[in-house]
Amino acid sequence: MQYFIFVLLICFFIFLYCVYVLSNDDFIFLRRDVTMEKLFNIVFLGGLVSLFSSRLFYGLFHSKVIISNLFYFLLIPYFPGLSLLGGVVGIAAYFLFLSLRKKSSLPLGRILDFFSIAFLISLPVGFIGFLMFAPESTVFIKAGSFALTYFILFIIFLRFLLPRLLNGKLKEGTIALIFLLCFSMVSLISNSFPAISVLNYFKNFENLILIAVLIASGVFLTKQENLFIQIKRLLRF
Repeated sequence: MQYFIFVLLICFFIFLYCVYVLSNDDFIFLRRDVTMEKLFNIVFLGGLVSLFSSRLFYGLFHSKVIISNLFYFLLIPYFPGLSLLGGVVGIAAYFLFLSLRKKSSLPLGRILDFFSIAFLISLPVGFIGFLMFAPESTVFIKAGSFALTYFILFIIFLRFLLPRLLNGKLKEGTIALIFLLCFSMVSLISNSFPAISVLNYFKNFENLILIAVLIASGVFLTKQENLFIQIKRLLRF
């Protein structure tokens, strides 16, 4: 059995604890009757969807063997391999499904904001766990860079963005959109480092998905926070 399953479990528990700390006694959640039971149901169901999609993406883009055999696909501890992009796409698809339900009265944007912050603090732990067993120096440096980058982003989100959300200066869902922007940019920059041609870079389907996520999150963020209007106001001064 591979060690990484234990790192994955540690990251999940850190994620759960962070979601609990952020959500406990939150005024909006209390007012809209979002109990911890409902919230953790979303966490576990979303986690299963995210795990499936991350495994599927890994099989499609990195190891065809994984999806060629159901036995390989399901036994993750013995045949490791997950796609971070696939996990993000999976949870986004799950929340899109929840938003389309007519009876849903959950503040999904706020939940996604808290999930994004919790995910940011679990990412450095995951990369540190990965680099501890990295066989190559290049992998070690890459994982360490990811861990440092996401830890800095976590501090920025926690220190500057979360207080603005709690004070009502940011709309619900804005932090999640900023997270998607940062995640896609970090991933695209990281994928550009190997010595490959520009044509091969854009032939990579994962890069195309990341570009689509970057553009879509930028458009939605601009629309949600009325960034063009705010920029015009700043230019007047």
